[in-house]
Amino acid sequence: MTTLVLDIETVGQPEADVPERALDYLRKGIERDRPEAEELERRYADLVSRFGLDPTTGRVIVIGLVDTESGAEHVFADASEKELLIRFWEWLEINEPARYASFSGKRFDVPYLNIRSAVHGLRPRTVIPAEPGSRHPHFDVREVLEGGDRRRRGSLDYFCAIFGVPSPKTKMAGADVGAAYEAGRLDDIIRYCLEDCRATGALYERLVPFYP
Repeated sequence: MTTLVLDIETVGQPEADVPERALDYLRKGIERDRPEAEELERRYADLVSRFGLDPTTGRVIVIGLVDTESGAEHVFADASEKELLIRFWEWLEINEPARYASFSGKRFDVPYLNIRSAVHGLRPRTVIPAEPGSRHPHFDVREVLEGGDRRRRGSLDYFCAIFGVPSPKTKMAGADVGAAYEAGRLDDIIRYCLEDCRATGALYERLVPFYP
C-alpha cells in the first residue's frame, strides 16, 4: 500500500495583501476593551506575527511529500502560491496514494490547502480526506496519539522523543519559518519540511501495525 506523508509550511501574508476591510475586522477584535496605545500596538504586532497560522491571512510556501515505501520525496515551492497549488493538485491527481499520513494534517494542513486553493478559485479534482476519527485513507499521527483526548496533546518533537525518532526540530521549528523565509532561506525551509515528513513517516510506521 502506497502511503504518502504530507506536510506544509506557511507564512503570513504582507499586511498590504490582506483586504483592508478584513484588517479592520481584526483590529476591532483587539480594541474592544480600549487598551492603551502601547498595549494596542503590542496586540497588533502579536496578531500579525500569527498571520501564517490562519489560511485567511497566511499562505503556503512549501508542500513536502514523502512516500513511505519507496522513500521518494517531492517538493512544491514557488514564489506564486497559486502556481504552487496548481502544480501540487495536478501532481496529486496523477499520483494519488492509497493512504495519506500526516501530523495534525486533518486540523491544519488539509483545511489550509483547501481554503487557500478556494481563495485562488482553484477546483482540484482530487480530495484529501480529513474525516475526524478515521484512519483510512488518512492516518493522522497526532490524532491517533491523542486518542480522542485533546488534553493529551504533544508536539511532533515530543512524540519523536518518546518513540526515539530523530526530530526535525533541532535546527528549526515552525516559529522560525517566517524569519527564515524573509531571509531568503527557502532551501532551509524545504529541508525542514521534508524532515518533518520523514519524522511523521517514522512515527506512522511504528503505529500502523496496531491500526491496520
